[in-house]
Amino acid sequence: MSSHHFVKEGQEPALLVVDAIADDHLLSLLEWSPLVLASAEAAEKVASWGVRVDAVFVDGPAHNESVVLEAIVHAGPAAVVEITNGLPDAVYAYLRKKHQTALQIMIASPAESLHLWQDAPDFQVALMDTVIKWSRIPGGRFEKWLPVGAHLLVHASGDWSVLGAQREGNQIVLPTSGLVSVSSPDSLWVGEAIK
Repeated sequence: MSSHHFVKEGQEPALLVVDAIADDHLLSLLEWSPLVLASAEAAEKVASWGVRVDAVFVDGPAHNESVVLEAIVHAGPAAVVEITNGLPDAVYAYLRKKHQTALQIMIASPAESLHLWQDAPDFQVALMDTVIKWSRIPGGRFEKWLPVGAHLLVHASGDWSVLGAQREGNQIVLPTSGLVSVSSPDSLWVGEAIK
């Protein structure tokens, strides 16, 4: 796999690799992300895929910097960012400096991590594994045309409603094709199957 394709700044979301999941769909995201970020645990694996890593996020003091840089030296220079108040805060602060407000996160258990990535209303955030992509809907309103048989998952801190489909617990099932509208007074997460 080559390093990044030329993409106009801010056009495509940054990609944070928390867990290096080797999946064709997720690996294709690496080719189109102008800014690739990685946790220290995932950096070496991402570099082994031939992808340039722009920044590596490390827990603890900067003495870890030499270990991380050595692991990814063949993939290009990377900034080393120390995590002082949790990974989400460190990533959001780094992206704000880069004037980047869209972020996709490759993570092994996205549903278990939704609450960690909730507190940045100025960002478009999506968490994904090999099965589901969770998108944060800051305004609490999601609309999309979906085919018959499609399923959505919804995670909301409060009550939410759906029009144009059937609600079954935290799932939405479409008996017919059509426009689905999900709304909540607060932000919510919508999970869709990755094809």
